Amino acid sequence: MRDAPQAAIRLADEADACALSAWLNRAGHFRGLVDVTSTPDGTGSVADTVVVAVGSDTLALLVSKIHDWMVLLGRGGTLTVTYTRPDAAPLEIEVAHSSDRTQLIDRVRRMVERDQRESA
Repeated sequence: MRDAPQAAIRLADEADACALSAWLNRAGHFRGLVDVTSTPDGTGSVADTVVVAVGSDTLALLVSKIHDWMVLLGRGGTLTVTYTRPDAAPLEIEVAHSSDRTQLIDRVRRMVERDQRESA
């Protein structure tokens, strides 16, 4: 997955990372494209990261699935989805439990369109 476009979601808890990974793997669009890695977070602790091989055309769907997972579990707070492509700067998308799902999807689509125009 390293050279393909991907999204990474860092979670402090391994159980949450595994739960999100399982949730995304059950979603037909992402089955087999999800992995969990553990990496040092710079403070001496280990952070678990859910990595999803995803193109810009399915990024909004991924973000909506993450939002749905947060709402379903009643998980408060915010998660940051970092979308990277080999040829462009990363896009960071904040996903909050309290976000309006439709507005969140629209915001992601606008970010992707703007990014594609700028890199063309």
